[in-house]
Amino acid sequence: MTFDQLEAFVQVARARSFSRAGVVLGLAQPTMSERIAGLEGELHGPLFVRHGHVVDLTEAGRALLPYAERTLALRAEGAEAAQRARTGGLGRLALGANPSCSQYLAPRLIGEFWREHAGVAIHLRSASTPVLMEALLDGTIQLALGSHPQMHPRAEILWTYADEMLLLAAPNHPLARRGSCHRADLVGQTFLATLAGPTHQALERLLPDPESAIALEATAGEVLTHLVGAGAGLTVLPRLAVWEELARGQLAAIRVEDFDLGPYEVALARWPGHDLAPAAAAFAAHARAVRVPRLLDGPMAAG
Repeated sequence: MTFDQLEAFVQVARARSFSRAGVVLGLAQPTMSERIAGLEGELHGPLFVRHGHVVDLTEAGRALLPYAERTLALRAEGAEAAQRARTGGLGRLALGANPSCSQYLAPRLIGEFWREHAGVAIHLRSASTPVLMEALLDGTIQLALGSHPQMHPRAEILWTYADEMLLLAAPNHPLARRGSCHRADLVGQTFLATLAGPTHQALERLLPDPESAIALEATAGEVLTHLVGAGAGLTVLPRLAVWEELARGQLAAIRVEDFDLGPYEVALARWPGHDLAPAAAAFAAHARAVRVPRLLDGPMAAG
């Protein structure tokens, strides 16, 4: 039983698909199948049962899963402890951030953190908040920065921040020139959205017929900002994801007079039961002390 086999097993169990799990791990499907087959051979029985294009855990697979997840977490914690013992200091920080936070918020938090802890090595992973929750559970990251509503209910929240959601357009868009609109003005407009998350949810509430109004769905907000800035349509994003585009005049915010887009709630989380390394504990304390609007409005700190 190897770590590679356990990692493949855990990812297939979560994705319910060999191919989707292979995408997460960067492995071809034959390699994934080979690793699972090796593990099943050692345990003398199947771990998955196929139902068309998806797979489910067998009883043996369900019994193995929590032990496999804990084993992977212990491997990550052990590697971190060994590195701290070798190098001294606070050690290394493994941080995950969702796309909205990784564009501006995470880099600025890191820059400010380095002012006090310049020797800390940081690995930053960008992924959706649900994927980051899996990485927290595995122990492959120590902290996750992302959408609070999408955090796992068992995740321990260390810090929160509420940002505003904005209706955005190119500065020369007719609604942008007016500066405000009503929901009725949005009928017939073209919208761009992320595949899931707060942006998609806000548009589903804002638009009477989101299915026909949303012309493009993307996995990353950066795609939306480029297209909207070029005049391809409208979108809704948190202010922290477009802070500099607004400051440079590349995007314009439109006030919706008769609808509240609601807040975008950001959280920094850890997984309970995992030891929080000194670097991660110091970063969490730093985040709690920072005023986010001042941080985003100021220049990027140098590392």
